[in-house]
Amino acid sequence: MAIVAVAGGTGGVGRTIVEALVQQAKHQVILLTRGVPKSDPLLDKTQQVQVDYNDTTALARILDQHEVHTIISAIGIISDETSQSQLTLINAAAQSSATKRFMPSEYSFIQTEDLLSIDPSIKYWLAAAELLKKTTLQFTRVIPGFFMDYWGMPVVRTNLQPFTFGIDIASCQAAIPGDGNDVICMTYTYDMAVYIVRLLDEEDWPEFSVIVGSETTYNQLLQLAEEIRGKKFQVVYDSADKIKEGNVTIPPMPANTGYSAEELKETTALVSRLTIAGVFDLPRENRLNARFPDIESTKLKDFLQNTWEAHQ
Repeated sequence: MAIVAVAGGTGGVGRTIVEALVQQAKHQVILLTRGVPKSDPLLDKTQQVQVDYNDTTALARILDQHEVHTIISAIGIISDETSQSQLTLINAAAQSSATKRFMPSEYSFIQTEDLLSIDPSIKYWLAAAELLKKTTLQFTRVIPGFFMDYWGMPVVRTNLQPFTFGIDIASCQAAIPGDGNDVICMTYTYDMAVYIVRLLDEEDWPEFSVIVGSETTYNQLLQLAEEIRGKKFQVVYDSADKIKEGNVTIPPMPANTGYSAEELKETTALVSRLTIAGVFDLPRENRLNARFPDIESTKLKDFLQNTWEAHQ
């Protein structure tokens, strides 16, 4: 048994990882939290520890006091401040005599410098990776591609904040970036969490731990969705030129998405630019699917059928 600390464990991705850790019941789970500890049936099965992400020394002391061996960061990296919180946590882990392993908050595609012109925020993930390389910590960057959950909302079990990307299956409408033929690798969040928990038992961690539930395209996804819903969708394709200009079509959004109109447009435009740049076509090497063939990843067709056939 190892003592595993999860940072950002009450957020969408973090909570899903905590659920998998608690269900496995093999490791002691500590939640590092900025705020006052919360209480609910899941969190009550963990030990919550309030921390200050501005104090490296105090944070390292807490890691030593609780003998934290592995840190899984699921901090939502959305600003200079949140990025610095993770960098501080990495430095604290490096100072700690107890902490040996670190999973940085990434959980998307492989971030590279050449993509900074499309998404400047990639600098945050690159900074974390570069800092980890300067430490003696063992680390791996978990790369699941797109989260399959988005095409099951608002029906599917998920902790992610609601959003529609490309195709809204609930309303049978689609706003597809490009020609719809860009490859998209995707994984259900609960499957990703199972792979992450399995990695804790492995001595060897690759730099990139790639997870792929299904490889598809928007056009293939659209065809599956139309078959399952039993009707043709209303479809709009946004050209590459429109996407580069930020003039994107916003598909219908879940009622509780929580984003402003401007945020919806910015997020849709950004993800559309990344999609047509091919970032979600993940490499075939270092896929955990091959390393752990006993773990059954949810396939897109099964996911859509199980989610939507009861909601015709």
